[in-house]
Amino acid sequence: MAILRRKTANPSDSKSIAAANLTNPESVIRLASSMGITTVPFDLDTFIHKLGIKLNRVIMDNDISGKLEKNKSGVWEISVNALHHPKRQRFTLAHELGHYFLHRNQSNLFTDKSLYRGKDMNSMEYEANNFAGAILMPKEELISFMQKSNDIDNIADHFNVSALAAKVRVEMVKRNYYAY
Repeated sequence: MAILRRKTANPSDSKSIAAANLTNPESVIRLASSMGITTVPFDLDTFIHKLGIKLNRVIMDNDISGKLEKNKSGVWEISVNALHHPKRQRFTLAHELGHYFLHRNQSNLFTDKSLYRGKDMNSMEYEANNFAGAILMPKEELISFMQKSNDIDNIADHFNVSALAAKVRVEMVKRNYYAY
């Protein structure tokens, strides 16, 4: 009698991770946790490194927050504006991870402006923003923390995000706009 085993992704194998279809923030958080990565506040630098994505902190025009790009060697790279505040950089990194997990099969380059407004904001940008908020401030952890404190500054400090990011995420969770 033959026994068939299904091959599972090895959390330390970046090729297995890249092949995985992780379009759900909770799955990404579980993956990071299985890799021994702190998820609150999320250790984005280590996670990006373990995914096999190259991380660059570079000086960019002030209106550019970051970009996700597949280089000529086929390696994904995230570049973030080194001139921006560290909390802004964290959100940008999480946003670029959103593009990586949600949209990498649709384009090899995503360049993100600091402030998308009106006609510049498309569905991919909304999705990447929501994904970023969800991995930086996981819903259940956020709800649990809000039972102790509803102060936006305390929430922002706990998750190491800006007050604006915390405010937007809290409102989304309160209104249950998104499943995650």
